[in-house]
Amino acid sequence: MVTRRVSRLAVAVVALTGVVCADAQSSFVISVQNASARVGEKAVIVAKISMGDGFRLTDSYRHRIIKLAASDGVEFEREVVRGSVQDGSIVFTVGVTPKSAGTHTVHGVFRFSYHNGGELDIRAAPFEATVTATE
Repeated sequence: MVTRRVSRLAVAVVALTGVVCADAQSSFVISVQNASARVGEKAVIVAKISMGDGFRLTDSYRHRIIKLAASDGVEFEREVVRGSVQDGSIVFTVGVTPKSAGTHTVHGVFRFSYHNGGELDIRAAPFEATVTATE
């Protein structure tokens, strides 16, 4: 699992294993579960954005991952992945099919919105994951 911590002032990408990091100042936390599959078989990368204390998702916004790109050897199920709101978090499932063996990096941009009861904030944050393919 790769986890990203995003503070209000700056986007900081922190690669950790199996840990979700956040501090009292974080308005949201992004966690990503990398995928693995055999070459030619579908794999699913799962990303989740959770809100910090005092923040709520904007229900009417089209939360999504855009600008998906990968190294050669990965095919995407969709060019844009819509997120679904589940238990106060946004969950994204990115379908990928590795076409060659090895570890492939996947990049994109999260677009999402939240508020603190008054002020609305529309954000972009980096999406990065890996899919590992075996023969």
